Amino acid sequence: MNIKTRILVFVILFEILAYSTLQLFNTLIYKESLDEFKQNEIQAVFNGTISRINHLTEQMQGHAIDLALSGEQLYFLRHQKSTPMADIKELAQRTLQNKFASFEQAMGGGLWYQPQVLDEQYRYFGPYVYKENKQLQFTWDLNKPQYDYFSQDWYQLAEQQGWGLNQSSYRPIFWTNPYYDDAGSFSLMMTIDAVMLDDNRSPIGMATIDWSLAELSEFLVSIKVTENAQSFLFHRDSELIIGFTDKPQTVQQLTDDFPWAATLVAQSRLSKVNSFGFEQLAIEDKYIFYQLSESGFIFGSLVPKNDLSKQVDKVSSWALITGSGIGLCFIILMIFILKALFSPFDQVLNIIKSSIRYGSNKQVNLLPVEYAKRNEFTPIITALNDVYLQVKSYVTEIEDANTKLMSSQKQVKQLNAVLERKVALRTAELETKTKEATLSLEQLKRTQQQLIENEKHASLGRLVAGVAHQINTPLGICVTAASVLESTSKTIHGKAAAGNMSREEFNQAYDHIIQSTELLSVNLHRATNLINNFKQVAVDNDTQENRWFNLGEYIDNILLSIHSRVDQTPHKVKCQYQQEIRFFASPSAFSQILGQLVENALVYAFDDSTPGEVNITVSKHDEQLQLIISDNGKGMPEDVRKQVFDPFFSTNNAQLSLGLGLHIVYNLVIHKLAGTIECQSQLGAGTTFIITIPINVVEQP
Repeated sequence: MNIKTRILVFVILFEILAYSTLQLFNTLIYKESLDEFKQNEIQAVFNGTISRINHLTEQMQGHAIDLALSGEQLYFLRHQKSTPMADIKELAQRTLQNKFASFEQAMGGGLWYQPQVLDEQYRYFGPYVYKENKQLQFTWDLNKPQYDYFSQDWYQLAEQQGWGLNQSSYRPIFWTNPYYDDAGSFSLMMTIDAVMLDDNRSPIGMATIDWSLAELSEFLVSIKVTENAQSFLFHRDSELIIGFTDKPQTVQQLTDDFPWAATLVAQSRLSKVNSFGFEQLAIEDKYIFYQLSESGFIFGSLVPKNDLSKQVDKVSSWALITGSGIGLCFIILMIFILKALFSPFDQVLNIIKSSIRYGSNKQVNLLPVEYAKRNEFTPIITALNDVYLQVKSYVTEIEDANTKLMSSQKQVKQLNAVLERKVALRTAELETKTKEATLSLEQLKRTQQQLIENEKHASLGRLVAGVAHQINTPLGICVTAASVLESTSKTIHGKAAAGNMSREEFNQAYDHIIQSTELLSVNLHRATNLINNFKQVAVDNDTQENRWFNLGEYIDNILLSIHSRVDQTPHKVKCQYQQEIRFFASPSAFSQILGQLVENALVYAFDDSTPGEVNITVSKHDEQLQLIISDNGKGMPEDVRKQVFDPFFSTNNAQLSLGLGLHIVYNLVIHKLAGTIECQSQLGAGTTFIITIPINVVEQP
């Protein structure tokens, strides 16, 4: 294959490869750009829709809060201004009519007060207005025992959640789940509850606004992001379908009927607070675009994949056919062009071949090439004639280059020596920095150990304070009894010395002495037991030596020593063990482990307003001893549970906690008792610590 053929083949292959790559690149770029443009267009539609939903919900909440403030004003007029109930009724009717006269989105609303909060004679006080045939109607018909609005779901919603006093907003707000209005409009609606509070922020009732979802449903039907797209609207908390243009009959059904809808709701629950981003899912032949509103509505659209790829496929097919025709014409044209262009080249090639002669000894003789034409090959011929002269020039240049190369090698050696000295200097500096870092690390470890020791002494200090509080009660009784005994003895002695004591007085004094002596004996015995238990636990906390002890009795002593700490809270600590277990180990370790876990539960697991319970269970199974400490508190999230044993990790930074308590417990279980410890917790499901100790440190005599 000659050069001309090779060039022709190369040009053809290169043209085919370049054209194919260009077509593929253009198709991908166009598709990506179109997809991006279409998604931006869809996202703009979604942002507008979500903004409208958020505006409607904020407007509803604002009207509910405004109505609640008006209800609180009526309460103020009744109790601060002593306004008669007849005037209160008239003001309530006028307030509701004025509030709802220009409020088109609301179907109705009312003011609902707690029993006897306005007047002892009024158990029910619930004026209500509603719209009938676009006319505002006022009624007291719901202000009756037959309706009993206190037992209605929308009223119980706030009462069961503590009237929302734990909400971060100043005015507690509650939204009911979507439901059908069976009593009036027979349309899909939601109710907004705004709690009314007195000056002490105690609930006195609530203001309600009934919001019809018909406007949202009609607005949903009018939205189509593509030609064949189907819009939907879900309520995340109740998992109910508010609207679905593809299947209108599914309204008020659960999203569990559609696997993709259940998956979408589950993913929306994972969204962070105030993170209402534009999301996308893919199922079979459709894309699901959806967005979460601030009030818990999920608006989305099912878009067929064909709607997005139809235009790209059409343009790509047209470009492929057109480009293929152009490429074929280009190849045919190149064949004729190359043939014409290479004709002079063939002539020059024959002339060059004729200028080369071989001698008898196979030496090559280069004769000057004679070429009379003036064209693009003339410089080539001239260059060939100058080759011999240039060879000598090249040899001279090579010798000069060798000389320069030797000089360069010498310079390289010098630079290498300088570089080695710099490396040695940097190495010495690195060693110095390493030593400094090592010293800093050792200092950090010593500081950490000191903090751990401080935490241990703090635990012992809490133990001393608790026992001192418990000893104070029996000692106080003993002081009182001793004082009575002293007073009675002096009285008896005085009357005996004067000789005027009667037998009845002597018997009464004797009874007082016996009672005081019994009080002294009982309370001194109680104080002695407390001191003995404290001495045992305190000595164990001060030593790390192993010894035999009864595990159940020892745990009872520990709980007795922290009894005052538990009494300061509304919570309870219970302990149960199946059998008597003799244990040969460090009592200090058990004291610190149990005391720290109970203290940790009292501080972190419960709210002060809700009584909680800590359960301690001790059992022996085959080759292991198991100690379980569990609480029914608020639990902890997964990311906190994973770090709970890390040193200096604390979720109570407001109290400057060192975060070493559970780290000390972990070290004692792992290193001192050669056991394992596991933390199990979920938000709202309490926390359980499971400690397992091998049987080789447990024996049953």
